[in-house]
Amino acid sequence: MIPKREQRDWRELARRAANEQDPKKLLEIIEELNAVLEEREKEIRGRIAKPAIPTVSAQQALDKRLLFVDDEPNIRLTLPPLIEQYGFKVKSAGTVAEALGLIKRSNYDVLLCDINISQEGDGFTVVRAMRDANPDCVTVLLTGYPGFETALKAIHTEVDDYVVKPADIALLVSTMERKLSARRARRGG
Repeated sequence: MIPKREQRDWRELARRAANEQDPKKLLEIIEELNAVLEEREKEIRGRIAKPAIPTVSAQQALDKRLLFVDDEPNIRLTLPPLIEQYGFKVKSAGTVAEALGLIKRSNYDVLLCDINISQEGDGFTVVRAMRDANPDCVTVLLTGYPGFETALKAIHTEVDDYVVKPADIALLVSTMERKLSARRARRGG
């Protein structure tokens, strides 16, 4: 077993990196995070005799393609690797235009999108584009500024969930996986 203290350390470093505004400090935190994760990976590899057998079907693995949209570089650097640890294949976008281009070129099972990308409420533009391109996509909005108006707009836009930053990663992933399972059940797959 990996000591709880070590698990908490890399998660705490990721949280600190997500909130850090100073680029120099961010690079220092990321370097430290990489070192901790590399050491953790070495320890895990040393204890595993053979590769773990995946517990998801091939179809379920396909159903974990995620588009993450956030204009904050710190969050785009730290959140995707954490989500990928749960088996998601993550593509990131930092602008509405970039997100719209990715939506046109690829198919996604989950959209995880900030509400305020470059303007207030422009995350809803991304949600509408995703709904047009792929009505079955699970949509989850992130916000650092929760408000009644945006929550109401999320309901009217038929967003699957609305999460306040900073988000608990395990809870966020659990929510997305639960929504994906429900979507698969409705599709009959």
